[in-house]
Amino acid sequence: MALLSGCASQSLFVSYPSQAAKWKSELAHTPAQPVLPAADAQTGESSNASPAGLAPANTLAPSPSVSPVISKLEGATAGADGVLYLQELGRVSQLQGRREASRNAFASAVAAYDAEDASARIQASSLAATGTALLTNDNARPYIAPDYERIFTRAYQALNYWAANDATGAAVEFRAAALEQQVAANKREKEIAKAEEEAEENKIDLNQFDGYFDGLNAVAGEVKSSFQNAWTFYLSALFWEAHGEYNDALVDYKKALEIHPDSTMLKEDVQRVSAAMDRKRGDEGGLVAVIYDQDFVQPRAEFSLPIPTVHGFFSVAFPTYSLQDKPRPNSLRVLDTGSQPLGETQVLADVGALAAKDLKERLPGMLVRQTLRATAKYNLQKEANDNYGALGAFATQIYNLVSEQADRRSWLTLPAYAQATRFSLPQGEHTLILSTPQGDATLTVPVVNRGLTVIHAVAVPGRLITRVLPVQEGPL
Repeated sequence: MALLSGCASQSLFVSYPSQAAKWKSELAHTPAQPVLPAADAQTGESSNASPAGLAPANTLAPSPSVSPVISKLEGATAGADGVLYLQELGRVSQLQGRREASRNAFASAVAAYDAEDASARIQASSLAATGTALLTNDNARPYIAPDYERIFTRAYQALNYWAANDATGAAVEFRAAALEQQVAANKREKEIAKAEEEAEENKIDLNQFDGYFDGLNAVAGEVKSSFQNAWTFYLSALFWEAHGEYNDALVDYKKALEIHPDSTMLKEDVQRVSAAMDRKRGDEGGLVAVIYDQDFVQPRAEFSLPIPTVHGFFSVAFPTYSLQDKPRPNSLRVLDTGSQPLGETQVLADVGALAAKDLKERLPGMLVRQTLRATAKYNLQKEANDNYGALGAFATQIYNLVSEQADRRSWLTLPAYAQATRFSLPQGEHTLILSTPQGDATLTVPVVNRGLTVIHAVAVPGRLITRVLPVQEGPL
């Protein structure tokens, strides 16, 4: 108990969603700051490409100082769950306009992924945590970022480089995101097979728990894969198209279309790039794309799962997702100053469903650990009763009650839905209106013939955060 008390401030005994609520609230109440102009695409000097006409509280802008909440978040990155806090820090810093802090946090998260991928280190760290986890909860195990989180890290890091007008850096991150998606399928299949083998070795029937996860299955059933992310494919496809890399753009548009085969927008994108490859595309103006992050992804819930042991049933806390807690998708509409509609975003990544699918795929391994944990805790309680009487039994009962916390860790500043739309406009400056349930914003954006202008809009409770990224055009 004395050994474990030092961890009580983190996820071991304090639920992760309650921790994350602090920095999510920070984003909703970030003080207003003056907007810095974007760098000119050619000279790097200030230009008129930055947002205009917004209320200061609704703009993404640098924060001159770090709050106590963010300082605490930064301090948590040194612990066993460091990669999770690094992801949160990268996202929060990005939305606060602290670009360098965001780049550094995401770069450190990627370094942590590389360490995770070194199998010897993963095995050693997992074995070191097993003894503690058997007597506490899964929060004692070091956090391993799931594939969908790793892919979003790469995509948001690409946006960081894009905002700094570093097309080469953005290209590297987009390619890394694509590679993450390529290797994820085979890796996950091996993990599930290994967990099922462990269940068989420990004579644990996983099918007996099926009825307890109807809500999780309903949320997870909205996606086919826990890692395929059409939003990332779409963003990278836009980038490649703007730089004339039509083959790469077509590949990524088609991958996005495979995930959303009924999308008229994606079908048109495939046709447009195919025409460009055949040199049939004219100079019809420039593309404007709106990348829209809606709200925050839902946290894991907790429920009590009865685990059968040789001594009878033992109740353990288990994570899940439910449809009742899932936010509804709300689109962003783009209008011109005459209130004529130009575009409306569509969902390309249901992040809550990705998270639920990931949890569902992890169930076999988690159920094995929970069954072993239930037996270990029962034995601990029986031994205390035998050796120390009623007082020992009472102490272990209290400990078991306090330590029984579901593993609710996940990246919670990710959006509930990642959306996008695009349309063409003639070359020149255009004033656009972004309309969402969180409020409206008016932006003046530059459009370059056969170039790409991207608006990144993020809706958090009570705020609409926006920024216009530097125009992408010409060869890389």
